[in-house]
Amino acid sequence: MYVSTSKIRSAGRTSGSIEITLPPALQAFTGLGCRVVVRDGLQPEIVLQPDFSDVWSLLEALWGKLSHALGAAESIGEVAPGAFMLTLLPPRHSQRGLPLAYSDLVTLGKGGEKPAKDGLEALARVLSVLAAAIALELGLEQKFALGFGDAVAYVVTEVSVGFGTDFERSMAVSLSRQAHFRPPLPFSAFDDEFWLECEPALRRILDQFRSWQSKPERYEAAQQLWHRALQCESVPGCADQHAAA
Repeated sequence: MYVSTSKIRSAGRTSGSIEITLPPALQAFTGLGCRVVVRDGLQPEIVLQPDFSDVWSLLEALWGKLSHALGAAESIGEVAPGAFMLTLLPPRHSQRGLPLAYSDLVTLGKGGEKPAKDGLEALARVLSVLAAAIALELGLEQKFALGFGDAVAYVVTEVSVGFGTDFERSMAVSLSRQAHFRPPLPFSAFDDEFWLECEPALRRILDQFRSWQSKPERYEAAQQLWHRALQCESVPGCADQHAAA
């Protein structure tokens, strides 16, 4: 993927080192150690290989806490990198697989106990993918697993990251309210007490998606009803007419 064109410049007359400015899209990797590789050939290359060894422990921790909150810790194995489509940056468009961005994991590692807005967005994207992967392990079909992932991420972070899953997120919020859950923003994604608070809402959401998969006609009916209600909100007097009927 082409990102930008940059010039190599001197870091100072006395240092003997050189510098290269990377584009803002790679800002999340500031301070990250990189291996420098030189490749010969007709078009020689200077390659930077970031060291992501530390981010896997974060991913394993989140996988464990989320699977436990869903009551699935004993039903699934450990997190497997091969289950994800690993990317350097978050994809801008919907993907068929489970895209997991290194930049999001690095951002989580820098976020501290209570992440700022950028950290919440990164957390939402990571949780969406992890929850979808767990749902697949538990037997949900891909369509329902992806919707479930987006729903879980939205309920936990109140950040929307899904593509075309507005209905699923809306239903998940309703279920989380029934469970008397709302995330105490800001929060730490690695706090056991926080995930304990999440358990009733997340398990209720999982049960709903399992029910929809077993009876897809109910899923389609609920989805159509939600879309009609949404369209009605934009028509003056429509809601009053339906209430009177």
